[in-house]
Amino acid sequence: MTHRPFETTVAATTDEYRLDVVTDPEPDNPAAVVYFTAADLDAACRQAQRLLDAVDGPADRYGELYVHDGDGTAVHCDTIHLPA
Repeated sequence: MTHRPFETTVAATTDEYRLDVVTDPEPDNPAAVVYFTAADLDAACRQAQRLLDAVDGPADRYGELYVHDGDGTAVHCDTIHLPA
């Protein structure tokens, strides 16, 4: 489980997610970072897939999905890949 700082907070919600879009082998240097809210983890994964598809980049890009833990920390949830 990876813990990284969460750079934003949406008031009155803990259902805030961050998608780090990765376009090279080094996941610590994302090409884009997208913050969004979702009702639950399943909805967040679906939204992350759509966001990943919308970001320009190579065909083999993927996203690291994090959830805000309520204390300013991002907790890794899932790795989202574009369909082959």
